[in-house]
Amino acid sequence: VMKTLVVYYSLTGTTRAVAEMIADQMNADLAEIGCTRYGRSAWGMIRAVYDSLRNNLPPIEPLARNVTAYDLVVVGGPIWASHPAPPVRRFLRQTVSRLPRTAVFLTHQGSPAEGALAEMEDIIGKSAAATLVARKADLDEPVMAEKVAAFALVLERHAGSG
Repeated sequence: VMKTLVVYYSLTGTTRAVAEMIADQMNADLAEIGCTRYGRSAWGMIRAVYDSLRNNLPPIEPLARNVTAYDLVVVGGPIWASHPAPPVRRFLRQTVSRLPRTAVFLTHQGSPAEGALAEMEDIIGKSAAATLVARKADLDEPVMAEKVAAFALVLERHAGSG
């Protein structure tokens, strides 16, 4: 049985909802990336965009789980200013040498995701085992459950490789 951990950063709850769907679908453990630098105020959002554009990586709290105890780690977060959110980039940079097989997901409100996915894979240093992009508007739609199920299926089918 493949041991899976879903690691995510969520400011508004959208990414948390997708992470929970993935964890439910894959019977995986869940761990949130803690970062207190951003808030939902206008100033918090401005700071988030600024940091994202400038590649400023904020301090994050130690993860509640050890990534090396898992066969697969799924890492996700929102797209801010066309980039993965800075706390996600910080997590990947801090743990890349310890990450097992890795898959990634991003949430957005309409941003193109290709560049942000490529940026995550660049940090990881290899192609992700699978990728998922979730639009906030699709969260409660049947298409979201289908996307999550398809993502999980790809990962389960290729459990032995990579």
